[in-house]
Amino acid sequence: MIFLASMSIFNFCHRFVPCLADPARRSTLGLKAALVVLHIVYAGILFLFDSDLIEKTKQEPWSYTGLYLLLFVATLIQYFVTSYSSPGYVLDAMRDVNEKNSLFRKASMLSKQPASSKNGSLVITVEGSQSERNIPGSDVTSWTKLVLDMYPPGTSVRTLTCSFCNVEQPPRAKHCHDCDRCVLQFDHHCVWLGACIGWGNHCRFWWYIFEETALCIWTGILYITYLKANISRAWWKDVIMILLLVTLSFALIFLLLLLIFHRGIPERVYPFSEGVCRNLYKFCCARSSIYGLERLPTAMELEDKSRPYTCLGYLTCRCC
Repeated sequence: MIFLASMSIFNFCHRFVPCLADPARRSTLGLKAALVVLHIVYAGILFLFDSDLIEKTKQEPWSYTGLYLLLFVATLIQYFVTSYSSPGYVLDAMRDVNEKNSLFRKASMLSKQPASSKNGSLVITVEGSQSERNIPGSDVTSWTKLVLDMYPPGTSVRTLTCSFCNVEQPPRAKHCHDCDRCVLQFDHHCVWLGACIGWGNHCRFWWYIFEETALCIWTGILYITYLKANISRAWWKDVIMILLLVTLSFALIFLLLLLIFHRGIPERVYPFSEGVCRNLYKFCCARSSIYGLERLPTAMELEDKSRPYTCLGYLTCRCC
């Protein structure tokens, strides 16, 4: 009877919450719930043991403690926003390009004249060579041609085609085996977020890591402040606080490494780098709904980027 009752509850949950039927999605939801619980535990223990914090928050909502709670809520919101945002899938970009090309062809055939730039032209951001590529309706290039234009002449389509998705991958795109989809500017698959990090959500991910790091540092300061003032009042509270502080320190080290982590290639050449200032602005602030596709730099451009910096280079802002 107990087994039948549990199976009925299980089937009921699957019917009304379909995502629970997928083991991978159940695991992702479990990790998300665990991360939220960890946040609540660290903050909850602090306020449970230190009654002065609650009183300070009630008396001065926008005080030091109030700002901490604001950062706490903002970090969790940023976590879920990043988790449920699309990383930018190659299939979506290809579908978007092909649909717009098809519309321009139909408009051109109906009007019996080439579609003008005012009536519509597909704007695809191809970084590195041209800021914009206008493809008029009378001379529309396919996704395959568009991708091939980003690689050196003579590149075979077969070498660019994903064996799993059967689509041509632009530079920096990669197939994620966890999501089973190709991602534009693929960085990694984040287990805690349950999503890929790529062109569409890399900026949000960086801001989430930044907020999480700030929250960890602030929480650690509050823990240390409490221990300094109440180190000898209740030993069991001190033990709990010290254990949580130690685990928090490990999490902080991991977050700091993740925050400043950069991938390099041999000889310290970064082919898609546009300088420190432009990289930071483009990565943290400038985001567009238009798919950004970066072409592969030529050998001459790579050689130019590999040149060591000189005093003249710094004065002319070559590094920026």
